[in-house]
Amino acid sequence: MTEISLSKHVVPTTITVSSTKTTGATLSNIAYAVFILFCFWVGSQILNLLVNAPGVLEHLAQGNDATRPRIEMGLAVSTVFGLVPFLLGCAILGLIALMVKYHHRHEY
Repeated sequence: MTEISLSKHVVPTTITVSSTKTTGATLSNIAYAVFILFCFWVGSQILNLLVNAPGVLEHLAQGNDATRPRIEMGLAVSTVFGLVPFLLGCAILGLIALMVKYHHRHEY
Protein backbone atom coordinates (compact mmCIF):
# COMPACT_ATOMS: atom_id res chain seq x y z
CA MET A 1 0.00 0.00 0.00
CA THR A 2 1.07 3.54 -0.60
CA GLU A 3 1.70 5.83 2.34
CA ILE A 4 0.73 9.47 1.90
CA SER A 5 2.14 12.19 4.11
CA LEU A 6 0.74 15.71 4.08
CA SER A 7 2.68 18.84 4.90
CA LYS A 8 -0.20 20.28 6.94
CA HIS A 9 -2.42 18.54 9.45
CA VAL A 10 -5.87 17.74 8.16
CA VAL A 11 -7.33 17.83 11.68
CA PRO A 12 -6.08 20.58 13.99
CA THR A 13 -4.03 19.17 16.85
CA THR A 14 -4.66 21.93 19.39
CA ILE A 15 -7.71 21.16 21.48
CA THR A 16 -8.87 23.62 24.08
CA VAL A 17 -10.83 22.16 26.96
CA SER A 18 -13.14 24.52 28.76
CA SER A 19 -14.01 23.92 32.38
CA THR A 20 -17.19 25.99 32.20
CA LYS A 21 -20.46 24.42 31.11
CA THR A 22 -23.26 26.02 29.24
CA THR A 23 -26.59 25.99 31.02
CA GLY A 24 -28.58 25.23 27.89
CA ALA A 25 -26.78 21.99 27.12
CA THR A 26 -28.76 19.92 29.62
CA LEU A 27 -32.11 21.28 28.51
CA SER A 28 -31.27 20.75 24.86
CA ASN A 29 -30.17 17.16 25.56
CA ILE A 30 -33.45 16.48 27.36
CA ALA A 31 -35.43 18.08 24.53
CA TYR A 32 -33.54 15.98 21.97
CA ALA A 33 -34.17 12.78 23.97
CA VAL A 34 -37.89 13.58 24.21
CA PHE A 35 -37.99 14.27 20.46
CA ILE A 36 -36.30 10.94 19.69
CA LEU A 37 -38.69 9.08 22.00
CA PHE A 38 -41.61 10.81 20.30
CA CYS A 39 -40.30 9.77 16.87
CA PHE A 40 -39.98 6.15 18.00
CA TRP A 41 -43.49 6.27 19.46
CA VAL A 42 -44.92 7.65 16.21
CA GLY A 43 -43.06 4.97 14.26
CA SER A 44 -44.45 2.22 16.49
CA GLN A 45 -47.96 3.61 16.08
CA ILE A 46 -47.56 3.66 12.29
CA LEU A 47 -46.37 0.05 12.36
CA ASN A 48 -49.29 -0.81 14.61
CA LEU A 49 -51.72 0.78 12.14
CA LEU A 50 -50.06 -1.08 9.28
CA VAL A 51 -50.41 -4.40 11.06
CA ASN A 52 -54.02 -3.79 12.08
CA ALA A 53 -55.17 -2.40 8.72
CA PRO A 54 -57.22 -5.07 6.93
CA GLY A 55 -55.41 -6.57 4.00
CA VAL A 56 -52.48 -4.14 3.84
CA LEU A 57 -49.95 -6.41 5.51
CA GLU A 58 -51.11 -9.40 3.49
CA HIS A 59 -50.82 -7.37 0.31
CA LEU A 60 -47.30 -6.30 1.23
CA ALA A 61 -46.28 -9.82 2.22
CA GLN A 62 -48.04 -11.30 -0.87
CA GLY A 63 -49.47 -14.10 1.20
CA ASN A 64 -53.12 -14.75 2.01
CA ASP A 65 -52.95 -17.70 4.38
CA ALA A 66 -56.42 -18.22 5.85
CA THR A 67 -55.26 -21.06 8.11
CA ARG A 68 -53.35 -18.73 10.43
CA PRO A 69 -55.33 -17.26 13.32
CA ARG A 70 -56.15 -13.55 13.23
CA ILE A 71 -54.65 -11.63 16.14
CA GLU A 72 -56.31 -8.40 17.17
CA MET A 73 -54.41 -6.09 19.49
CA GLY A 74 -55.76 -2.88 20.98
CA LEU A 75 -53.94 0.37 21.66
CA ALA A 76 -53.56 -0.36 25.39
CA VAL A 77 -52.00 -3.78 24.78
CA SER A 78 -49.60 -2.47 22.16
CA THR A 79 -48.63 0.38 24.48
CA VAL A 80 -47.98 -1.92 27.44
CA PHE A 81 -46.00 -4.44 25.41
CA GLY A 82 -44.34 -1.93 23.06
CA LEU A 83 -43.81 1.50 24.55
CA VAL A 84 -43.21 0.46 28.17
CA PRO A 85 -40.34 -2.00 27.41
CA PHE A 86 -38.85 0.54 25.02
CA LEU A 87 -38.89 3.26 27.68
CA LEU A 88 -37.46 0.87 30.30
CA GLY A 89 -34.68 -0.10 27.88
CA CYS A 90 -33.91 3.58 27.24
CA ALA A 91 -33.82 4.23 30.98
CA ILE A 92 -31.41 1.33 31.52
CA LEU A 93 -29.16 2.51 28.68
CA GLY A 94 -29.30 6.04 30.12
CA LEU A 95 -28.24 4.79 33.55
CA ILE A 96 -25.36 2.85 32.01
CA ALA A 97 -24.29 5.96 30.08
CA LEU A 98 -24.44 8.05 33.25
CA MET A 99 -22.36 5.49 35.14
CA VAL A 100 -19.76 5.42 32.37
CA LYS A 101 -19.68 9.22 32.28
CA TYR A 102 -19.35 9.41 36.08
CA HIS A 103 -16.59 6.81 36.05
CA HIS A 104 -14.76 8.56 33.21
CA ARG A 105 -15.07 11.97 34.89
CA HIS A 106 -13.70 10.78 38.24
CA GLU A 107 -10.98 8.62 36.74
CA TYR A 108 -9.12 11.51 35.12
